[in-house]
Amino acid sequence: MNDLLARIGAIADRPGDDDETKLKHRILVFAGVLMSGGGLLWGTITFVFGLYWESSVPFAYVVLTAINFLILWRTKSFPAARFFQVAISLLLPFAFQWVLGGFVTSGAMMIWAMLCLLGSLTFEEAKSTFQWLGMFILLTIASGILEPHLVPPEAIREAWLSTLFWMMNLIVVTSVVFGLTLFFVRQRKVAIDELAVRNRQIAESQQALVQSEKLAALGQLVAGVAHELNTPLGAINASVDNLEHAIGHALTAIPGIILDTTDEEKAALLMMIVKASTHPVYLSSREERAARRKLRKSLEAEELAEAVAMVDLLVDLGVHEYDPALRPALDSPRTKRIVKLAHDFSAMRRSSGNIKVAAERSAKIVFALKSYAHPGGSGECTTGDLGEHLDTVLTLYHNKMKRGVEVTRDYCDNAVIDARHDQLNQVWTNLVHNAIQAMDFEGKLIIAVVEVDDGVEVRVTDTGPGIPPEVQDRIFEPFYTTKAAGEGSGLGLSICKDIVDRHQGRMSVESRPGHTQFTVFLHRKCAFEEAA
Repeated sequence: MNDLLARIGAIADRPGDDDETKLKHRILVFAGVLMSGGGLLWGTITFVFGLYWESSVPFAYVVLTAINFLILWRTKSFPAARFFQVAISLLLPFAFQWVLGGFVTSGAMMIWAMLCLLGSLTFEEAKSTFQWLGMFILLTIASGILEPHLVPPEAIREAWLSTLFWMMNLIVVTSVVFGLTLFFVRQRKVAIDELAVRNRQIAESQQALVQSEKLAALGQLVAGVAHELNTPLGAINASVDNLEHAIGHALTAIPGIILDTTDEEKAALLMMIVKASTHPVYLSSREERAARRKLRKSLEAEELAEAVAMVDLLVDLGVHEYDPALRPALDSPRTKRIVKLAHDFSAMRRSSGNIKVAAERSAKIVFALKSYAHPGGSGECTTGDLGEHLDTVLTLYHNKMKRGVEVTRDYCDNAVIDARHDQLNQVWTNLVHNAIQAMDFEGKLIIAVVEVDDGVEVRVTDTGPGIPPEVQDRIFEPFYTTKAAGEGSGLGLSICKDIVDRHQGRMSVESRPGHTQFTVFLHRKCAFEEAA
């Protein structure tokens, strides 16, 4: 029953309506429903007494209310429905009183029109309510003037019926008014209680911020959340586009492959797909070049010219050396189609992996921000390979870099350090993102990890236009940005430098046209310092 009442009361609600608006909707709807119940009651009573024409007035109210609420449910046009409902709630009780012979014989049926005043409370302006009150008073005066000229139907002229009608009207209308008022009071109490809880939470939050003396820093972090999360979300969006392309191409190619290829070629195609699902999603540039050289030599030795032309795709599939079992697919007039279809399946897997990594990255960003805002939490220094973490970030940007960014990795043999890598990943993400954006997605990106005497340095270099000398000293300031309005919050580098500083490291930049390099020095042992 509660669910049914909730659905009925919500027929006028629109997405985004506040609690006050929803409360007004329910007052009007429930008032109309309750008056319709009264309309059915009085319509039935007068019909039983043989007053068929007179019973049409309360029955008409029920029908008009149903039609009005149906239109309201479909159109959500509350102002029009409200005006119509309040109008019939005012006029029809007076009309019903007049056809029953006036005040006495109808039991003052006009008191039902008082419910229209409750409906008028849902109007935005107070003067509207007073206008409806004025109309109620005028109709009451008009009823007094008409009273001597009204002739009651013979069927209800007995005095005891008038008394009964009066008692019924008074009891039912009073109960309805009481019920609606009680509903209104309870809804107000719920709203007041919720407001009190929110105010208490706000007060507690403000007190905690003041006590930790980090209100300004937290303000910067909160403002930067959207900026930081846009990066993995962009990677997810790019991966979805690649998935759609690969799936579309595969669905087009599969029927032809099924019809045109031999069983041996199908078996070789399946083997390629299996290899693609088991080899690492991403190879370093050094590993990739070595695999290409090795595979090209073996294919040339086997005189598989068509396959040699497809060596890049084959390496992406995980085919790093010649396998005789693949010969039916590599020595076929359909080699290009077979390898391309297998590569589409590999692209689907790679894109789904990127989506997973990006989703995990989003969670890590939130965790890093939480750890920064609440030092002493679950975030701890752990041992990790900087090369692996940098590769994770590059994987997120793999699709964007394919547009025209050439990536060079140069990692030292020992890039393992103790640090809070969740937070450092935020630094690498921001530096790579800024570099790609500065080059407008076309240029050369060099990522290097270099051993120094007492630690390691991570160097991120791009071939973009560079940073003007006059602003290089300010790029680490909070809210300062060289990007166009709306493209940056000016918080990314500020947050990065703070993370590096708390690792007791150093962050610097040197820039000229065609060469911008950010250098981050870090100790091998964890030297993380909690914020004050």
